[in-house]
Amino acid sequence: MPSNKILSLAFYLPQFHEVEENNRWWGKGFTEWVHLGQAKKYYDWQEIRRPIPPFTEYNLLNPEVLEWQASTAKKYGIDGFLVFDYWFGAGKTLLEKPMQQVLDKQLNFDYCLCWANHTWFNKRENILLQQQQYLGEADYTAYFNRLLPHFKSNHYIKIDNKPIFAIFNPHEIPDLAVFMKTFQSLAIKAGFDGLYLIGENTDATSAHADYFDAYTRSNNLFKARKRNNVFSYLKEKLTRKFGCSQLGPFCYDYESLVVDNYTDTDDVKYIPSVFTGWDTSPRHQKRGTILKGFDVATFKKHLTKIKNTLYKSERKDRIVLIKSWNEWAEGNLIEPDSIFGYQLLEVYRDIIADDKNKL
Repeated sequence: MPSNKILSLAFYLPQFHEVEENNRWWGKGFTEWVHLGQAKKYYDWQEIRRPIPPFTEYNLLNPEVLEWQASTAKKYGIDGFLVFDYWFGAGKTLLEKPMQQVLDKQLNFDYCLCWANHTWFNKRENILLQQQQYLGEADYTAYFNRLLPHFKSNHYIKIDNKPIFAIFNPHEIPDLAVFMKTFQSLAIKAGFDGLYLIGENTDATSAHADYFDAYTRSNNLFKARKRNNVFSYLKEKLTRKFGCSQLGPFCYDYESLVVDNYTDTDDVKYIPSVFTGWDTSPRHQKRGTILKGFDVATFKKHLTKIKNTLYKSERKDRIVLIKSWNEWAEGNLIEPDSIFGYQLLEVYRDIIADDKNKL
């Protein structure tokens, strides 16, 4: 990656295929499309974003879907996907089949991986589904060895001979130093110059910030939701504390929470996050959160602020993360949809991607 260019990566959910565990937890044939298909409007102004042709409720085990997604993203200036990877410890994985297919068939799909290291819950019923475990050096070595064929792929995105690898919740790893030392030493042993590590839910104040080449905190905007809508905030707190299920969904304003609350920074390690809407009611029903007022105009304002951060920065590696490509049941996507079509991609290209050569 040339140091004077912007590397655009979009978070990518590899969930859209049937797996045994989801069938057991949610019913036969479950994918996120089931949640989306059952979604309902709780407010007159609410809009449910749905997929459009050429692939509507797609299956990620279809290689044509994966290559279409990759070619579409590149057409609009997105260089590749930051794909969530699920390793729960002791060899337990979930949702690994799409990326295994990318690897085995060497599909035209550029990507890197993000360890989505969190326990799975059914938040509708507050039921534990799959526990995340941290089992030490031997287990981290096993995880690295599983990832190594991906790192070696020509389609895996690297910076200066360092495969990019992100961690979603670094603060939850009790022996983070052991994990980092294990992964970095094994990467060097495998012939790389180490790993290019990105920490999500991280900023300069985090105790673990020094471990990372770069970091972001895409959920930072939600810290301002109390002053954004105190009534909705109080209902949300009551729901979380007492397990209520009928007070939501909880609504906040996109422009004031995302656009106006965006903080410019001179921190050369901080990666700006592009926020492509938010409505988790399809997945969490009345426990969900909705950002009202997301449209093309407010998205343009958001991107313009992020562009200013990227252009004034003295950072060596200019990276921007799009949250997300295809989180359909969270209303958080830039993939073409029934409300915006290709407009969000066009705006992203025009404001961020087409300016790459002007840096």
